[in-house]
Amino acid sequence: MRHVTGGVCPNFEPSTVHRQKLLVSTPWAVVCRVIFLTLFVILDTAPVAFSQYLVENRGQWDRRIAFVAAGADVVVYHDGTVLLSDGERIRLDSSSIVARQQQPATLHYYTATGAIEGVRTVAAVEWQRQGKPVARLAWDGTALVFSRVASPERRTLAAVPVAARMQPALHGASWGMGGRFLGGSGRDSIAAMAITSSSILVAGWTDSPSFPGASSGATGRDAFVARLSPDGTLAWATLIGGSSDDAATSVAATTDEVAVAGITGSINFPITAGTVQPSYGGGDTDGFVATLDQSSGTRRAATFIGGDGSDALSAVALNAQRIAVGGRTTSASLPANAHQQQFGGLQDGYIAVLTPQLSSRLWSTYYGGRGFDNISGIGLWSDGSLAVAGTTTSPNTGQAIAAGLGEGSQRAAPPDGFVARLDANGQRLWGRYYGSDGQDSITSLSVTPSGLILLTGMTNGTNTAQSYIATASAAQNQFAGGQWDGFVAVLNPDGTRQWGSYTGGTGSDRCTAAAMDAQGYVLVTGWTDSEDFPLAHSDNTSIAGAEDAFIGFFSPDGTRRIASLLYGGSGSDLPCGIGWAPDSSIVVVGTTTSTSLAPASGSNAGSFDGFLLRLQSLGILSVPSDDDAVPAIETTSGALCITLPPSCLSAELRVYTLGGVLVTCERTLGMQHRLPLPPGVYAVELRCMSAPPLRRVVLIW
Repeated sequence: MRHVTGGVCPNFEPSTVHRQKLLVSTPWAVVCRVIFLTLFVILDTAPVAFSQYLVENRGQWDRRIAFVAAGADVVVYHDGTVLLSDGERIRLDSSSIVARQQQPATLHYYTATGAIEGVRTVAAVEWQRQGKPVARLAWDGTALVFSRVASPERRTLAAVPVAARMQPALHGASWGMGGRFLGGSGRDSIAAMAITSSSILVAGWTDSPSFPGASSGATGRDAFVARLSPDGTLAWATLIGGSSDDAATSVAATTDEVAVAGITGSINFPITAGTVQPSYGGGDTDGFVATLDQSSGTRRAATFIGGDGSDALSAVALNAQRIAVGGRTTSASLPANAHQQQFGGLQDGYIAVLTPQLSSRLWSTYYGGRGFDNISGIGLWSDGSLAVAGTTTSPNTGQAIAAGLGEGSQRAAPPDGFVARLDANGQRLWGRYYGSDGQDSITSLSVTPSGLILLTGMTNGTNTAQSYIATASAAQNQFAGGQWDGFVAVLNPDGTRQWGSYTGGTGSDRCTAAAMDAQGYVLVTGWTDSEDFPLAHSDNTSIAGAEDAFIGFFSPDGTRRIASLLYGGSGSDLPCGIGWAPDSSIVVVGTTTSTSLAPASGSNAGSFDGFLLRLQSLGILSVPSDDDAVPAIETTSGALCITLPPSCLSAELRVYTLGGVLVTCERTLGMQHRLPLPPGVYAVELRCMSAPPLRRVVLIW
């Protein structure tokens, strides 16, 4: 089970998110110290690329494969067999396959199952028998040529036209694979997502009279749950609600069952018999929990969770033995038999752990102090213990929030984030603040498959000695300014922090959800209106509307932001869930007011719709360059930029395809020279007077 918690979109209204954008000037070019090329990673097959390399297999493909000829769909197996794109096989009896002419480029693959970094690329491979070469496969200009030592025959296995080689690499140099809108003619908002081995589950609310896949439309504002296949095809959708307003705020799933939690004002919400609370609690709103069959969407059980005040559930997690929910309450009379049995203040967090049938409480507890406390995320370990996170204004009077740790033991400045772990019986193991000298809020928590705690949030605090937002070596260890920055953090099971990083520019930014792969690499999403939001290898380089969605990818220690991508339309695009789909693509879901949102197909059907974006797994080609080189070779969108030093009175610029075809030769260069080029990967040679030539491999996007 891969479970993504979060859900900051259920009360989405367009009027609350349109703000003045900050315009920040950017330099005309960025120095190209490391060039990156996106690659579509597909397990057990070759990457579709126009880069002329032979790529070694380090585990990114079937283990029988030794090398793949990128750009030709030709595979070399360890047993000596060569498989062509049309299915033909060339069989060679040899004792070994040897790589020749290693290239400076290395590949890095990042998928849900982990990362493979530093994969070599070579220009040729050679078959040897008893230490002597018998055959060779190599790129020769635009052709992939196979030859035998004992025969004069040279067979061209693949040829890449020069025109094709100058096209953007791999899906038009785009990460986007597709996606869809989800909604009807009214207002539709996705608040949360969960991913299993075969499905994508989303939940939220709708007031559309005809919602896609549902047997009936909404009566007022209803909660919805929908199941989609990895490619975004809708399997089913179901609406849950009564005569008043209802919204789903969180969803979790196993291969068999879906659990959804939310908020309802309907006294006739469709509760099933025999559950822990079959009647409405009597206050302004109640929380609700419902379970559904994953294959059909049929409702199995549903119950209220609420009292005589205002109650809402915003987080859910489940395993085979229990369903855990968390949220907020002003009700002083809720059942509580574990850690904190009395209501603490103005508003408390509330946790309840139920049997899978929702027929009884295993335990429940308040969590809060004298102020306002709210739980926004919950996660389970296999031993039945759980972690919760949220936001608090409460001081630590009587250890109401923090205990058992020196780190994060005191509130910095209200509000702060908080995190706590409780055992399988609901007794607190530890609790801590996670905040700064400003205002802080935790928006999501998940317990990763390796047992770590993954957090996201937003802050306007600085990273002083009294703050706990970012570690010193983080990819972004300082607040960038503006209204908010997002943050992402990883905690150990004992509550101590492994690392944390800001994510943001000088506008308003927030992180809303994250996911971790098997090796600790972290995907994070959120939204931004910062014109200077830190980007890396993004298809889009500027804000398209009021707020755009972003996707960040961090190394396991948080020191590297490997990729940072931006997606948006003309309106507000607000993601609330991210994860790896069963096919290893990256899935991002949320709510948008934009009419269109590439790479999603279709258009917005109402005031705002839910959306699902599918992105390729990350594959990055890195070509080192000489940091001390003068003059400078730089790239910008659609062009190569050359800066010559004053001492360079004459220069010659040659640009080749990677196969050696000359694209252009220019000898009349100014001190700053801009050469427009079609998107692609090029070899550049720059000669300045009698100095040794400066050579680079560059990517034009």
